[in-house]
Parts: sequence; structure tokens; C-alpha cells
Amino acid sequence: MDRDSAIRRFESFLASAVELEPTPDELELASRIEEAAVRAGVELDSGESQLCAIAVLRGPMILLTGDKRAIAGAEKVQGTVNELSALQGKIVCLEQAIAGVSERIGVEEVRARICAEPNADKALSICFQCSSTSPRADSFMEGLVSYVQDLRIKASTLLYAEDQL
Repeated sequence: MDRDSAIRRFESFLASAVELEPTPDELELASRIEEAAVRAGVELDSGESQLCAIAVLRGPMILLTGDKRAIAGAEKVQGTVNELSALQGKIVCLEQAIAGVSERIGVEEVRARICAEPNADKALSICFQCSSTSPRADSFMEGLVSYVQDLRIKASTLLYAEDQL
């Protein structure tokens, strides 16, 4: 909602970010992941498949994504693309990351930041009750964990084991 502030923060982030450029081997693996996803009828787009390939081939790292459909899709195709098993327990969804941040800086602080931009992520806006005039702070984490547990049913091996990062 505050476009100028969002632009300044995004530009600041970009100045400190490292750009990931996939190697030919990573692109080949990403292509195989995408093909398997198409055959399985799951949603796993080229950006997410490239991130998976980079995480697999560059070694032990956590892959953080807000795309829960892609996480579930990767779970389904790991039987076809064996390399994806390297990501078991290493994919973190946005709700797990936000739960971890909430534990560190406090749920009220996180709520204030999320509700300042309620359209940025619908699930987070729901969890933090951005449209409520009398939110229940004790239920914020419950909402996040509910999303994580629902995803865990669909991605039981690839999803990070804890409810929060």
C-alpha cells in the first residue's frame, strides 16, 4: 500500500542479494523436473524447478518458497526425478519462515508488518487476522501451523520437519 517504501526496501534488498544463475547441468535437471511435473499433472513452474535443481546440485541448503503447490508438486515427482530426494526435509514454506520470525521478534510486530500490506499474501493476512478489529494474538501461530500441517500431508518428506524455521 505504501509503494514508495516498498520500492526503497526492494531496491535495498536487491543491492544485497546474490543473483542465482543456473548452470547448464542445473537447467538440464530443472527441465527433467518440469517434464515430470507435466506428466504427473502437478504445478511446478520453471522458476521453482530451477530453484530445486540449484539446491540439489549446489549442495546442502534450505530452499525457502512461498509456492505451496510447487512444494507438493516436487513431492509427487521425486519418485521420477530421484535427485529431488536430496531435498528431503530441506524445503521450507513461507508460513514456517514467518512462524520462526514471529518467535524471534514477536507476533504483534510481525502482524503489524503483514497487515500493513495485507494483499501481499492472502494466507498470511488470514493467519494474522488483518481484517479483524479484535484479533486474537494467541491464534496467529495456530493459523501458521495449520497451513504447515496441511502442506505436510502433501509433502511429507521434502518439507522441513519443524513447524517453524
